[in-house]
Amino acid sequence: MAIKKENVNLTYDALWFKTFMDSGELTFYNREIFISPGMAGRLDIFMQLLGNVGGYARTTNFDKDLDVVVVSDYLMNKFKSGEKDEFFQMLEDLINGSATPYRKLKFTTESIVLESLNTRASGQLRQNKKDLKDKNTTPQMIEAINQGIERDELMLGMIKKYKESTKEPQQQNLF
Repeated sequence: MAIKKENVNLTYDALWFKTFMDSGELTFYNREIFISPGMAGRLDIFMQLLGNVGGYARTTNFDKDLDVVVVSDYLMNKFKSGEKDEFFQMLEDLINGSATPYRKLKFTTESIVLESLNTRASGQLRQNKKDLKDKNTTPQMIEAINQGIERDELMLGMIKKYKESTKEPQQQNLF
């Protein structure tokens, strides 16, 4: 006897809870990442940030190969205020489809991604600077540590550049 699949009614509270649960264990390395419309800053910088940690970001082809959906803070705020736009309706329809692969998707938001990347880069930068002071650090390790420091400083600079770009008007398709 087949078990009847329940339809999902996507609500803000349900999506926020799912986002909260998914974001704690979320990694971007080797993941297909869809970025929703409505990002606050420059999309090219945001996509590069995800690429720098091994993710494959895109804004088109919402297909079964996706692993992660980054929802813009703009769309989340609209959803929170009760406006369920086309993007969320599309998500709901895909999740409720027959034999759907979309129920496995992980969700996060623009601000959670930025905060996690910032925390990661800052923590690694502090540790690398501490490791440079260790008297047992070999010249080869020093070279590798300095490369790590450069990558972390680049990441922090890109995050800052993205945040600065949020003050500029963005041209994006909001459906």
